[in-house]
Amino acid sequence: MLTSFKKQSAALVAVLCAVLFLSSCRVDQTISLEVNRNGTGTVTVTAIANKAILDAAPELAADIRTDDLVTAGWKVDGPTPTDDGGLRIEISRDFKDPTEATLILGQVNGPRGPLQEAVLTRSGKDTNSLWTLAGRLEVNGGLQAFIDDAAFELLGSAPYAADIEEAGLDLGAAVGLNFTVSMPGEIESTTGVQNNGTVSWLVPMDGSRVDIATSSTNVDVVSSVAGVGRVLLLAILVLWIAGMAVLLLLVLNAKQRRTRTPRI
Repeated sequence: MLTSFKKQSAALVAVLCAVLFLSSCRVDQTISLEVNRNGTGTVTVTAIANKAILDAAPELAADIRTDDLVTAGWKVDGPTPTDDGGLRIEISRDFKDPTEATLILGQVNGPRGPLQEAVLTRSGKDTNSLWTLAGRLEVNGGLQAFIDDAAFELLGSAPYAADIEEAGLDLGAAVGLNFTVSMPGEIESTTGVQNNGTVSWLVPMDGSRVDIATSSTNVDVVSSVAGVGRVLLLAILVLWIAGMAVLLLLVLNAKQRRTRTPRI
Protein backbone atom coordinates (compact mmCIF):
# COMPACT_ATOMS: atom_id res chain seq x y z
CA MET A 1 0.00 0.00 0.00
CA LEU A 2 1.39 3.42 -0.94
CA THR A 3 2.29 5.90 1.76
CA SER A 4 0.78 9.37 1.69
CA PHE A 5 4.20 10.75 0.80
CA LYS A 6 4.40 8.59 -2.32
CA LYS A 7 0.93 9.69 -3.37
CA GLN A 8 1.83 13.35 -2.84
CA SER A 9 5.04 12.96 -4.83
CA ALA A 10 3.31 11.21 -7.70
CA ALA A 11 0.51 13.77 -7.79
CA LEU A 12 3.06 16.59 -7.81
CA VAL A 13 4.93 14.97 -10.68
CA ALA A 14 1.69 14.68 -12.62
CA VAL A 15 0.98 18.38 -12.13
CA LEU A 16 4.48 19.37 -13.24
CA CYS A 17 4.34 17.18 -16.33
CA ALA A 18 0.94 18.56 -17.20
CA VAL A 19 2.04 22.18 -17.09
CA LEU A 20 5.29 21.39 -18.90
CA PHE A 21 3.09 20.39 -21.81
CA LEU A 22 2.45 24.12 -22.21
CA SER A 23 5.11 25.56 -24.50
CA SER A 24 5.96 28.53 -22.24
CA CYS A 25 6.53 26.48 -19.08
CA ARG A 26 10.03 25.59 -17.93
CA VAL A 27 11.84 24.11 -14.95
CA ASP A 28 15.58 24.67 -14.50
CA GLN A 29 17.54 22.46 -12.12
CA THR A 30 21.13 22.52 -10.92
CA ILE A 31 22.95 19.75 -9.09
CA SER A 32 26.08 21.04 -7.38
CA LEU A 33 28.94 19.12 -5.80
CA GLU A 34 31.28 21.20 -3.64
CA VAL A 35 34.33 19.43 -2.19
CA ASN A 36 36.62 20.90 0.47
CA ARG A 37 40.33 20.13 0.87
CA ASN A 38 39.74 17.82 3.82
CA GLY A 39 37.24 15.69 1.90
CA THR A 40 34.08 17.13 3.39
CA GLY A 41 31.59 19.04 1.30
CA THR A 42 28.01 19.59 0.21
CA VAL A 43 25.64 18.31 -2.46
CA THR A 44 23.01 20.89 -3.41
CA VAL A 45 19.99 20.57 -5.69
CA THR A 46 18.22 23.73 -6.84
CA ALA A 47 15.02 23.78 -8.89
CA ILE A 48 13.35 26.89 -10.32
CA ALA A 49 9.92 26.80 -11.96
CA ASN A 50 9.14 29.81 -14.12
CA LYS A 51 6.11 32.11 -13.86
CA ALA A 52 4.16 30.23 -16.52
CA ILE A 53 4.16 27.11 -14.36
CA LEU A 54 2.92 29.02 -11.33
CA ASP A 55 0.18 30.62 -13.44
CA ALA A 56 -0.91 27.17 -14.63
CA ALA A 57 -0.54 25.52 -11.21
CA PRO A 58 -0.93 28.23 -8.55
CA GLU A 59 -1.12 25.66 -5.72
CA LEU A 60 2.25 24.15 -6.59
CA ALA A 61 4.08 25.62 -3.58
CA ALA A 62 1.45 24.25 -1.19
CA ASP A 63 1.68 20.79 -2.78
CA ILE A 64 5.42 20.45 -2.12
CA ARG A 65 6.15 18.36 0.97
CA THR A 66 9.68 18.24 2.37
CA ASP A 67 9.22 16.55 5.77
CA ASP A 68 10.70 13.27 4.56
CA LEU A 69 13.73 15.07 3.12
CA VAL A 70 14.40 16.78 6.44
CA THR A 71 14.02 13.46 8.26
CA ALA A 72 16.54 11.91 5.87
CA GLY A 73 19.13 14.56 6.74
CA TRP A 74 18.57 17.14 4.01
CA LYS A 75 18.41 20.88 4.58
CA VAL A 76 15.54 22.57 2.75
CA ASP A 77 15.35 26.21 1.65
CA GLY A 78 11.96 27.08 0.19
CA PRO A 79 9.84 26.89 -1.76
CA THR A 80 10.18 30.65 -2.12
CA PRO A 81 8.92 33.03 -4.83
CA THR A 82 11.40 34.38 -7.37
CA ASP A 83 11.59 38.00 -8.46
CA ASP A 84 10.04 37.18 -11.83
CA GLY A 85 7.04 35.34 -10.39
CA GLY A 86 8.42 31.81 -10.39
CA LEU A 87 9.18 29.39 -7.57
CA ARG A 88 12.51 28.25 -6.18
CA ILE A 89 13.42 25.39 -3.85
CA GLU A 90 16.87 24.26 -2.74
CA ILE A 91 17.86 21.14 -0.85
CA SER A 92 21.37 20.35 0.38
CA ARG A 93 23.19 17.71 2.34
CA ASP A 94 26.71 17.68 3.79
CA PHE A 95 29.10 14.75 3.46
CA LYS A 96 32.15 13.80 5.49
CA ASP A 97 34.24 12.03 2.83
CA PRO A 98 34.24 11.07 -0.88
CA THR A 99 32.48 7.77 -0.19
CA GLU A 100 29.53 9.51 1.42
CA ALA A 101 29.48 12.08 -1.39
CA THR A 102 29.12 9.25 -3.90
CA LEU A 103 26.23 7.77 -1.91
CA ILE A 104 24.43 11.12 -1.77
CA LEU A 105 24.84 11.66 -5.51
CA GLY A 106 23.27 8.23 -5.98
CA GLN A 107 20.33 9.29 -3.81
CA VAL A 108 19.84 12.43 -5.87
CA ASN A 109 19.93 10.50 -9.10
CA GLY A 110 17.69 7.59 -8.17
CA PRO A 111 17.28 4.52 -10.41
CA ARG A 112 16.66 6.38 -13.69
CA GLY A 113 18.17 9.82 -13.23
CA PRO A 114 20.56 11.60 -15.59
CA LEU A 115 23.59 11.51 -13.25
CA GLN A 116 24.73 7.96 -13.80
CA GLU A 117 27.52 6.03 -12.05
CA ALA A 118 28.96 9.19 -10.50
CA VAL A 119 31.90 8.36 -8.22
CA LEU A 120 34.20 10.73 -6.32
CA THR A 121 37.57 9.40 -5.13
CA ARG A 122 40.67 10.76 -3.44
CA SER A 123 44.20 9.34 -3.46
CA GLY A 124 47.66 10.41 -2.34
CA LYS A 125 48.83 12.18 0.78
CA ASP A 126 47.11 14.85 2.82
CA THR A 127 49.51 17.47 1.47
CA ASN A 128 49.39 16.21 -2.13
CA SER A 129 46.02 14.72 -3.08
CA LEU A 130 44.59 13.62 -6.42
CA TRP A 131 40.84 14.02 -6.73
CA THR A 132 38.92 12.15 -9.42
CA LEU A 133 35.29 12.36 -10.51
CA ALA A 134 33.91 9.71 -12.86
CA GLY A 135 30.49 9.08 -14.35
CA ARG A 136 28.26 10.28 -17.15
CA LEU A 137 25.23 12.45 -17.85
CA GLU A 138 22.50 10.76 -19.85
CA VAL A 139 18.72 11.14 -20.05
CA ASN A 140 17.02 7.89 -21.03
CA GLY A 141 13.31 7.74 -21.80
CA GLY A 142 12.58 11.45 -21.78
CA LEU A 143 10.42 12.39 -18.80
CA GLN A 144 10.89 8.92 -17.31
CA ALA A 145 14.35 10.00 -16.18
CA PHE A 146 12.71 12.50 -13.81
CA ILE A 147 10.00 10.21 -12.40
CA ASP A 148 10.73 8.28 -9.21
CA ASP A 149 9.54 4.80 -8.30
CA ALA A 150 6.61 6.18 -6.31
CA ALA A 151 5.25 7.97 -9.37
CA PHE A 152 5.70 4.90 -11.55
CA GLU A 153 3.94 2.74 -8.98
CA LEU A 154 0.96 5.07 -8.83
CA LEU A 155 0.77 6.36 -12.40
CA GLY A 156 2.25 3.46 -14.34
CA SER A 157 4.42 5.68 -16.57
CA ALA A 158 5.67 9.19 -17.02
CA PRO A 159 2.49 11.27 -17.28
CA TYR A 160 1.91 13.19 -20.52
CA ALA A 161 5.08 11.72 -22.04
CA ALA A 162 3.10 10.34 -24.99
CA ASP A 163 1.42 13.71 -25.54
CA ILE A 164 4.75 15.51 -25.55
CA GLU A 165 6.23 13.00 -27.97
CA GLU A 166 3.20 13.13 -30.26
CA ALA A 167 3.25 16.92 -30.30
CA GLY A 168 6.94 16.88 -31.18
CA LEU A 169 7.84 19.11 -28.26
CA ASP A 170 11.50 19.43 -27.26
CA LEU A 171 12.07 18.24 -23.70
CA GLY A 172 15.13 20.46 -23.53
CA ALA A 173 12.92 23.50 -24.06
CA ALA A 174 10.85 22.61 -20.99
CA VAL A 175 13.50 21.17 -18.67
CA GLY A 176 17.03 22.45 -18.08
CA LEU A 177 19.55 20.57 -15.98
CA ASN A 178 23.09 21.61 -15.08
CA PHE A 179 25.69 19.73 -13.08
CA THR A 180 28.42 21.79 -11.41
CA VAL A 181 31.49 20.65 -9.48
CA SER A 182 34.00 22.49 -7.32
CA MET A 183 37.03 20.34 -6.44
CA PRO A 184 40.12 21.15 -4.34
CA GLY A 185 43.30 22.36 -6.00
CA GLU A 186 44.03 22.83 -9.68
CA ILE A 187 41.92 21.13 -12.34
CA GLU A 188 44.23 18.83 -14.30
CA SER A 189 41.69 17.54 -16.82
CA THR A 190 37.95 17.78 -17.40
CA THR A 191 35.28 17.45 -20.06
CA GLY A 192 33.26 20.34 -18.64
CA VAL A 193 33.44 24.11 -18.90
CA GLN A 194 35.69 25.79 -16.33
CA ASN A 195 34.84 29.11 -14.72
CA ASN A 196 36.62 30.47 -11.63
CA GLY A 197 37.44 27.05 -10.23
CA THR A 198 34.04 25.52 -10.98
CA VAL A 199 33.37 22.96 -13.70
CA SER A 200 29.90 22.69 -15.24
CA TRP A 201 28.04 20.55 -17.73
CA LEU A 202 24.69 21.01 -19.45
CA VAL A 203 22.80 17.72 -19.39
CA PRO A 204 21.62 16.79 -22.91
CA MET A 205 17.95 15.83 -23.22
CA ASP A 206 18.28 13.94 -26.50
CA GLY A 207 19.63 10.70 -25.00
CA SER A 208 23.27 11.38 -25.83
CA ARG A 209 25.99 10.73 -23.27
CA VAL A 210 28.35 13.22 -21.69
CA ASP A 211 31.39 11.94 -19.80
CA ILE A 212 32.09 13.94 -16.63
CA ALA A 213 35.63 12.64 -16.07
CA THR A 214 37.47 15.29 -14.07
CA SER A 215 40.64 15.28 -11.98
CA SER A 216 42.37 17.86 -9.82
CA THR A 217 45.55 18.01 -7.77
CA ASN A 218 45.57 19.71 -4.40
CA VAL A 219 48.94 20.59 -2.88
CA ASP A 220 48.78 22.03 0.63
CA VAL A 221 51.62 24.54 0.31
CA VAL A 222 51.35 25.73 3.91
CA SER A 223 51.65 22.23 5.31
CA SER A 224 54.45 21.37 2.90
CA VAL A 225 56.41 24.49 3.82
CA ALA A 226 55.76 23.83 7.50
CA GLY A 227 57.07 20.29 7.07
CA VAL A 228 60.22 21.53 5.37
CA GLY A 229 60.59 24.18 8.07
CA ARG A 230 60.41 21.56 10.81
CA VAL A 231 63.14 19.53 9.11
CA LEU A 232 65.37 22.60 8.78
CA LEU A 233 64.84 23.56 12.41
CA LEU A 234 65.71 20.03 13.50
CA ALA A 235 68.87 20.10 11.38
CA ILE A 236 69.87 23.47 12.83
CA LEU A 237 69.25 22.18 16.35
CA VAL A 238 71.44 19.12 15.72
CA LEU A 239 74.23 21.31 14.31
CA TRP A 240 73.96 23.68 17.27
CA ILE A 241 74.22 20.82 19.76
CA ALA A 242 77.20 19.39 17.88
CA GLY A 243 78.83 22.81 17.78
CA MET A 244 78.34 23.31 21.51
CA ALA A 245 79.83 19.88 22.18
CA VAL A 246 82.92 20.73 20.12
CA LEU A 247 83.25 24.09 21.85
CA LEU A 248 82.97 22.42 25.26
CA LEU A 249 85.73 19.95 24.35
CA LEU A 250 87.99 22.79 23.22
CA VAL A 251 87.44 24.63 26.50
CA LEU A 252 88.17 21.49 28.55
CA ASN A 253 91.35 20.79 26.57
CA ALA A 254 92.51 24.36 27.09
CA LYS A 255 91.97 24.08 30.84
CA GLN A 256 93.88 20.79 30.97
CA ARG A 257 96.85 22.29 29.12
CA ARG A 258 96.99 25.22 31.53
CA THR A 259 96.90 22.79 34.46
CA ARG A 260 99.81 20.71 33.11
CA THR A 261 102.00 23.70 32.17
CA PRO A 262 104.54 24.38 35.04
CA ARG A 263 104.90 27.88 36.35
CA ILE A 264 108.34 29.60 36.09
